[in-house]
Amino acid sequence: MFRRALYRMTRFGRERDLRGMLKLGKDDDFVPDFLVLKENLGSRDAPRVYGTFMIEVKYRADLPRYLALQERGGAKSLLAKSKAKWPNLYVIFVTDRPGEGRSCFQALDVSAYEPGGPVATRPLYEMQALDIYPNNVIEHEELTRQLFGLLASLSAPSR
Repeated sequence: MFRRALYRMTRFGRERDLRGMLKLGKDDDFVPDFLVLKENLGSRDAPRVYGTFMIEVKYRADLPRYLALQERGGAKSLLAKSKAKWPNLYVIFVTDRPGEGRSCFQALDVSAYEPGGPVATRPLYEMQALDIYPNNVIEHEELTRQLFGLLASLSAPSR
């Protein structure tokens, strides 16, 4: 989705190396998954000016439960710790059970999060700063639902 939205991307987080795969280090050593850059195409006066964001991608089967845990964690929650270290962080939650009328791709602007307050996600395409069009997200949702359906059928017990 980000590449289709004309972002340049690079892996950034711990998952890119063996240390992350083995879960070595402290849990509070959080590093986002991606660094994304997009040229500010709307500004002819400032060519080669880029919007830069950190992106963390998390799969959550039960997103409301996870968000409730983050709320209860307050200043000790992963979101609160992330906000202090990564002010331009967006967390993209991917879920196969988004709830009625909700997107499979929910996003949270960590800079707007207040520790101890409610954690509210919005569809990825509603994050204006990221400038990702609804059709882009909708097409990827269809692919995601097909993938989750395939994975569920493969993990179902055979008769």
